[in-house]
Formats: sequence, structure tokens, C-alpha cells
Amino acid sequence: MAAAPYAHAGEHLRDQLAIVQVGLRAAAARRLGQPLDEDPDALVATLEAASAARAAASPRAAVPLERLRGELALSPTEVRVLILLVGVEVDVELLSQARAIMGEAARSVPDVALIEEVVYGAADRARLPDELGLDGTLVKLGLVRVQPLRDAAYLLRQVRVAERVVELLHGKDAIDRPLARVAELFVPQPVDALVLPAAHGEVVGLLTAALAVCRRGGEHPVVLITGPDGAGRKTLLATAAAQAGMATLRVRAAALPRDPEALRALGPMLVREAVLWNALIVLDGVEPRDDGLELDAELFPWFPGPIAATAGRLTGPRPRFARGAVVLELGVPDEPAREALWRRALGSAPSLLARWAAERYAVTPGLITQAASAAQARAAARATGGRAGVLAPADLHEGLRGVLDAKLATLGTRIGWKQTWDDLVLPDDVLREIREFIARIKHRRKVLHEWGFARKVAKGLGLSALFSGPPGTGKTMVAALIASELALDLYQIDLAKVVSKWIGETEKNLGELFDAAEAGHAVLLFDEADALFAKRTQVQSSNDRHANLEVNYLLQRLESFAGVVVLTTNHETAIDEAFRRRLSLRVDFPVPEADERERLWRALLPAQAAQAADLDLAALATRFEMTGGYIKNAVVRAAFLAADEGAPITMRHLLRAARAEYQAMGKVIGH
Repeated sequence: MAAAPYAHAGEHLRDQLAIVQVGLRAAAARRLGQPLDEDPDALVATLEAASAARAAASPRAAVPLERLRGELALSPTEVRVLILLVGVEVDVELLSQARAIMGEAARSVPDVALIEEVVYGAADRARLPDELGLDGTLVKLGLVRVQPLRDAAYLLRQVRVAERVVELLHGKDAIDRPLARVAELFVPQPVDALVLPAAHGEVVGLLTAALAVCRRGGEHPVVLITGPDGAGRKTLLATAAAQAGMATLRVRAAALPRDPEALRALGPMLVREAVLWNALIVLDGVEPRDDGLELDAELFPWFPGPIAATAGRLTGPRPRFARGAVVLELGVPDEPAREALWRRALGSAPSLLARWAAERYAVTPGLITQAASAAQARAAARATGGRAGVLAPADLHEGLRGVLDAKLATLGTRIGWKQTWDDLVLPDDVLREIREFIARIKHRRKVLHEWGFARKVAKGLGLSALFSGPPGTGKTMVAALIASELALDLYQIDLAKVVSKWIGETEKNLGELFDAAEAGHAVLLFDEADALFAKRTQVQSSNDRHANLEVNYLLQRLESFAGVVVLTTNHETAIDEAFRRRLSLRVDFPVPEADERERLWRALLPAQAAQAADLDLAALATRFEMTGGYIKNAVVRAAFLAADEGAPITMRHLLRAARAEYQAMGKVIGH
């Protein structure tokens, strides 16, 4: 008659505990010198054979102990140690029997002496120090914890089973709670369901080869994949693991404890789950540690299995690994790959829309997926009369803005502008230079890609402008008008949030900023840029060296940036010369002449505002040598003075406001 399968894990555990109970009764009888009614070894063999027959007929989920035994290659005595320790945790009768054997020194936790007496016979006793030692599988994989007692004999050391084992043998198969705070397990996915640009196939091949070497028992370095957010780092690792039939155990590096002892305590748990699930360990988001610790050495000092890691773009020192590292860098997919990704993400949307998005936005696969989802939700919200809203370019732009704005907004502010080119008063030669700059942005695709100049100019494909001049001459206004002309977002960067006293943090912030701006096709505005792009100095201290490293990084990043950057400064001579050489445009915004100031006074007075008929704007322009910003302040000030009096704006109001602004400029008013 065929053995009946186990219905659930609890049934199997109950039979295993019955086997342990035989050993406990035999140990108690030996301790008391009492005869045994039957041979305990024969009874154990009979019970084990019956349980094995039922286990063979049972589904995998009903016999988790067999999985533990097979995946971790546990010996029969190691399995019995686990069952004994689980038994005293969950069975009152077994705990009482164990404490009776331990005698006057009875404790709630079994000691090595009890395990030796119950589990290890004369033939197996020599194996106990190895199986319960620091290099034994039970300890190295965190299945048990042997607690050393100060000045106590080895046999009196207490042994506790991991909660993970207790839960697993009761049918709950989930990683430990402490481990779940820092790690997630992902089972293999169908490879064809992953969104991957064809250009990343080489990386998958390299990863697959590394995993194959590891599975053959060969040593291999950590595979470190770097790149911007959404580039597919985690997806590629999951793909390579799936092709090798492996799961992925993803560890959030930022959530790992800083304390070395706490860090080392997580290692056995991570290794145990990696072995139990046949998983690739991925240290996600690694960064160089201030204490110089090598994560793989602290967490996995002996683990021979595969380890990979991910990081953003490397801007400074690389993370250190005891195994060494092979670095594979992912970038933004090229335009054909982006078009294919947009088509897949947008589904039935017109193909022209995917082509437009691919041309306009140099974004990673992950950002494409998120932006497409947000755009489709926005279009669906416009549904009327039972008809779905038609997806439009504006939806894609808003979808991408929603994804990237969180990154850009942490370091800057998106600003809008209501002024137009008609409100701008600048010399004709300055306006021509600005128009040329806009034309370079508009026709960049044709010149660089269609005409082939991108192959001739390997660096500096982005466009950067330096606007210098006194405050209020229109530098920020022109940056906003350029962004408006090109239908781009303008972000004014807060240098106080970018610059950090911590080494490497400024470069990291700038890297994220440039990545997000490049992806979202946004214009970056650095006001008072001399604070960040200042001349390098002779190194006399570590602070000087750190400042020079920041400038060097900025030079490299600005040169590789494919977007638009506008820098404004009141002190052009303070800007590093290497920056100035790399600028696409340098424009000096002069203090306006008298006739230009008159045009500014006139342009800033709205036609619908109540005004006196005898306003002498030419006299104001001649008397007050002010820039546009101060003239704007004076006009607004005069308007409020007039409104408070319930009267139209008169020369008296304008003169009073102009005098106040002139004094704010630190100038003396003549009579």
C-alpha cells in the first residue's frame, strides 16, 4: 500500500518531533540507569523510513525540511540537531524532557552537551565540533547560533535555532524579519517579459558567463553595473539570473547598518537565503563607505557564490570590494532603441508619438515606462462621453515631468515667466547672439546627427551660455524666454542645496541634477554661478583640494552634458577659464543707456493701468541710471502708491518710487 502524502508541513514536523522524542527518552533512561523497553536506534530507523516514504509522495510545500536538507546539503545529524532545537521551541513536553536531562543546570535553551547526548551516537560524536563549529554549515548559514559563555566549557554553551527555521518547518517560507528590512527576494521571471534595449545584450552575456563560472566553482569578482536611474541595472541582473535559472536576492545597500558587528550579523542570513533559493545576491545602490569597509568581505567572507552590485554614475572613488570588481556601465539607449521602448510602453498610441518622444527625450527604459504610464492616465482622465482621451505630446511631457520633477525639485525650482520678447530691452548685438544660441538648440539634431558633426565633435554636444552683468539687466529673464521659446522647463538651481561639505556629495548632487535635466530636456539655470564655477586655486589645504576636485568634475560633466545650461554671474572674471573656453555663448548684459531705460519704463507700464497723461519717462530715464530689474521694482512700487491713494499713476508716484529704488542701489540722488 502506497504511503499517504503529508497534507501540510505541520504533519511532517510532528513525525520528525516524534523521532526526536525517542532520542530524548533514550538519553533520559541512560542518565537514570534505567533499562529501555526497545532498541531506540531500531525504532528511530523505522520512524524515519515511514516518514521518508510519506515525504516522497508529498508535494514540495508539505515537506520543507526535505528542501532544507537538499538545498543546504545537510547531514543526517545536522538535520536532527535542527529538529531537536525546533522541538524545544514549540513543544512543551519536549522542552520538559530536555530540561530533565540537563538536571540542576536546566535552562530554557539546550546546550551542546544535550545535543551530543541526544543526537550524536558514539560513531558520530567526532563530527559534533565540526558541525556546531564556526565553520560548520549550521552556524555559517545562520541556522543556529551557538552562544559562548564566559569561562564556561564548550559543552555548556547554549544553542538556539533561527526563527526562520522554526517558521519554515511550520510551512511559512519567507525571509527573516531583520533581513526583510534590507533585502527583497525576486523569483526568476520569464526573460521575454522584460523590457531591454538590444544594446544591452552584451552586458547580459557577460553576466551570464560570470554566473556560469561561479556555478562551476570558480572564483569571480563582483559584477558592478553603473548608470543613471532607470537604465535597467536591476532588470539586467534579474535577466541574467533568470537565464541561469536563478532568483535574485536584492539588498538595499543604503539600508545596511553602519555598525560592523551588526553588518556581519546579517551575512549568514543573506548567504542562507541565497543558497536556499539559488539566488544571485545583488547589493543595490552601493557607494564608497567612509569607514573603508568592503561590503563583500564583511557580509560574505567565505561565500563562493555569485555577487553583483549596482551604483549610479561613478563620479568619485569607486566602492571597494575584497573580490575586486568588473564594472559594466549602462548609458541612455540610442534613439532607435528609445523609439522601440516608447512604442512598447505606449501600446496602441500613434507611432509618430513614439518617434517624437524618442527624438526629444534622452531617457532610460525605466523612465520611459513610468512616463508612459503617467501620460496614459492623464489622457484617460480627459475621457468624455464614454470616449477615451487622445494621447498627446503634452501628456508625455507632463508624464515625464512628473517622474523627473521630484529629482530636479530637490535641488532647484521650476520657474515660469509671463514676459515676452516684446518686454525685453537689450542692444541689437546682444539680441542677435541670443537668437543664434536658440537656433543652435533648434537645429542641433540636423547639424550633429543628420550632417554627421556629432562624429567629428566627440565632446561638448550640449549647449551652455554665460550671461554676465550687473543685477537687474535681464539675465534670468532671457534664460526664461529661451526656455519658453523652445518649449522646455526651466529649473533655477539652488546652490546651497547642491554644494555639500561632505566629500563626494556635491559631485553626486550635480550628477543627479545633470542626469535628470538631460532626460527631461530641461534648461538648468545657475544664478551667481561664480560660487560654483570659480577659478581653481593653488592647493594649500585639503579644502582647496576638495574644491578643485569639484571644479574638475564640473568640467567633465558639463562637457558630457547633452542639454542646455545657462550660467549667470555679476563677476565674469571669477569664472574658471576652462569653463569659459567650453561655453557655447558668452553675453555681457550692460547697464542700459538712457534711450533703452526709457523703453523699459514704457514697456513695464501696462496699457490697462490708470496713468496720468503727463508722464515724462524720458526724464526718469535720464535722471535715474537703473537696470531693468530696479525699474520694474519702481514701476510696481509706484502703482501701489497710486492705488492706495485711489488715483492714477503720476510722475510724483514714479519719482518717489524711483528715488527709493535708487537709494536701494546705494546711489546718491542729485537735485
